Amino acid sequence: MPFLNGTVTYARFAVTGDSPELLDQSIIDAMAANAARPTPIGVPTGPEAGWTAGRHILDQTFEFNTMCFDGWVHAGMRLDIVRVPPEVRRAYIAVAEAARSSALEPGQPGWLSRSAKKEAREEAREQWEREVADGRYRSSKLVPVLWNPAQRILLSPATTDSVAAPLRDLFTATFGARLELRSAGSQALDLLAPRGLMSSFEDARPDALGQKPPAGDGGAPEVPWSSGGGESKDFLGNTFLLWLWWRGDTGEGLIDLAGGTGVSVALDRSLESECGWGLTGKQVLTGDGPTRWPEASVATLTGKLPRRTGMIISDGIREWTCSLQGDRFAISGLQLPRSEEPAETPQEAALERIESITSFDEVLVGLYSTFLDARFGSGWSAMRGQIADWISRSSKGRSSAPVPARTELESVPARP
Repeated sequence: MPFLNGTVTYARFAVTGDSPELLDQSIIDAMAANAARPTPIGVPTGPEAGWTAGRHILDQTFEFNTMCFDGWVHAGMRLDIVRVPPEVRRAYIAVAEAARSSALEPGQPGWLSRSAKKEAREEAREQWEREVADGRYRSSKLVPVLWNPAQRILLSPATTDSVAAPLRDLFTATFGARLELRSAGSQALDLLAPRGLMSSFEDARPDALGQKPPAGDGGAPEVPWSSGGGESKDFLGNTFLLWLWWRGDTGEGLIDLAGGTGVSVALDRSLESECGWGLTGKQVLTGDGPTRWPEASVATLTGKLPRRTGMIISDGIREWTCSLQGDRFAISGLQLPRSEEPAETPQEAALERIESITSFDEVLVGLYSTFLDARFGSGWSAMRGQIADWISRSSKGRSSAPVPARTELESVPARP
């Protein structure tokens, strides 16, 4: 989804290594030198990626004045992928084999020899490769990028490895630096390391704030999506969502960030939870105020942790709505506040949107930093007890409440 119109989706990346820190014409020139140039003929051996100026996949107008906004450069990666449908491959092979079968002389065995089948496959491959060379079976997409060289931050909706890997390769080929995805665990490390809390971060374990399922072992959840493949500390993002839920339920969601900025947060529209022990599956709630439903409280009491939730965030002047996947620290469906006065030029409209997006990201990181101050502070033990008591009281107090109208409830059992 683009940064310049519509709703916004993005993941955060850190720029590491020797990369430019000054936003000047040299960055624009480097992108232009590595502009998207899809293979005109022949068959690409893999995904092809190159830069565009950001407005669409054919945009080659690499100009500083139209791409740079108050320390941020807005560009795009054009990604071209060739995918010949398996049905087409099988059909061409079947046709080639049928032609050879019909050419068999009477009395010959009805089965094709191994060499004949190999020839049929080669003939079929040549046919679909000719079609690829003519432009068929190619798909192109624009992957927008917002990069702040001074802050060494890059935002992009490259939320899957099939998109993130080409972006990383292109960025390294262009600038010699590396892009590293920042999930909840790695983002926490970035924030805690300057505070001298590396040891505490490395020793951190998931908190058992609800009750473990009857079949659960041990005193703390293992959080399989964190321990089984993601960053080992990504569970901090799930605790972050639970902390926001608790603050909203007990303190009206008013949170003071570092520097004295006041922010209000409300969880709304959707709540996706999953068992921290990997035993009782997932729960998806959609509707108005799902965190207030009895199903949500009971699920949290019995060991489910929030993984994704809808959010409304306000800094007192602007209000943003979005969905945040806590462990991946990925934003989707971000709706920006409308400007009181319409922009006079497209460039002014782009500047307003980018300023709103980057301000939102700053507020979100500030909220996470405030949570980490609490999570790794001396008062966490007492706060953890308060959250556990709140979970227990909420599940009892709402167990008899009616489910609001116009809701959707989906429970997904755990895999055996």
